[in-house]
Amino acid sequence: MTLRESVSDSSARSTEALAGLNIPGTWNARDIGGVSTGDGRRMRTGVVLRTAGLAGLTDDGVRSLATLGVSTVVDLRGADERARDGVDRVPPSVEVIVRAMEPPVSADDTRGRGASADVRSLMAALAGSADPQRVMRAMMARVYETFVLDASVRRAVGAAVTDIAAAPGACVVHCTAGKDRTGWIVALVQYLCGVDEQTRLDEYLASRGGAAELAAVLPELPDFPVEALAPLTGVAPEYLAGAWDLAEREYGGIDEYLAVCGVGEVTRAALVSRLVA
Repeated sequence: MTLRESVSDSSARSTEALAGLNIPGTWNARDIGGVSTGDGRRMRTGVVLRTAGLAGLTDDGVRSLATLGVSTVVDLRGADERARDGVDRVPPSVEVIVRAMEPPVSADDTRGRGASADVRSLMAALAGSADPQRVMRAMMARVYETFVLDASVRRAVGAAVTDIAAAPGACVVHCTAGKDRTGWIVALVQYLCGVDEQTRLDEYLASRGGAAELAAVLPELPDFPVEALAPLTGVAPEYLAGAWDLAEREYGGIDEYLAVCGVGEVTRAALVSRLVA
C-alpha cells in the first residue's frame, strides 16, 4: 500500500490517539517506539519521544523528563517562537539543541518559501479572509512544502535526524504544537527504521488528539469559532502526503531527499542501531 492509497482510505479509519505520556505543562506527548519495523523487529520504547513546546513545563513536568531518562531535546522552533514563548524548561543535565525548521522570510513565496510553521503566525494571516478554512488549508500546504524545498529547513531536518541518532539517552523532539514539523521528523525517523506507511500515518494522525489543547492557547479571532480552526489546530493526511510526494518528485525518493538533507549512511546505521530492537 502506498502513502497515497493510505491517505485515500484514511477517512474510513477511526484513528485513536496512541499511548500518551503525562508531562505536565505540555501536550501531544508520546513515545514513537513500540511499533513493528516490518522485518520482525520493533522500534524500542523510551528512546525517542515527541511533544509540543516545553517552555511551559511545570516543576512536575521537568521532573518527568528526568524520570524518562531524557538527555537531549531537539527544539524545531524558530527564533521568533522561542522569543515569544520562552526557552525550554528542562533538567540541568539535559542538552537542548535548536534546529529551527523556519525558512527565512523571502519575497519569492510562490512555492512555500518564507511560510511560517508557527500556528499563531498562520492565524495572523487570516484577518479579513472571506474563506478562512480554504486559506488555512493552502497555508498548511505551503508550510509542508518548505520541509522539502527550503534549503535552510532541509539542513535543519538533516541535523535533527542526526541529533536523534547520536543522543546518549532518551531524546525529545518538539516544535510549538508538536504536530507538523515534529510530525515530519518523526515520519522520517520511522521510515528510516523500516516502519510501514500506514503505521507512520497513524502515528502522525494521533496528533489530532492535541487539537483542543492547542486551540486553548491560541489568541481569539473575533467572529471565528474555535472549531473552524481545525485545518490549523489538527493534522490531515494530505498535509503529510503532499510533502512526501513532493520529496519523491523533486529528489527521486525519500532516501535521496534525506541524503540531500545531510543524512548519510553512518547516521542511518546509528539511528537503526539505537532505535530498532
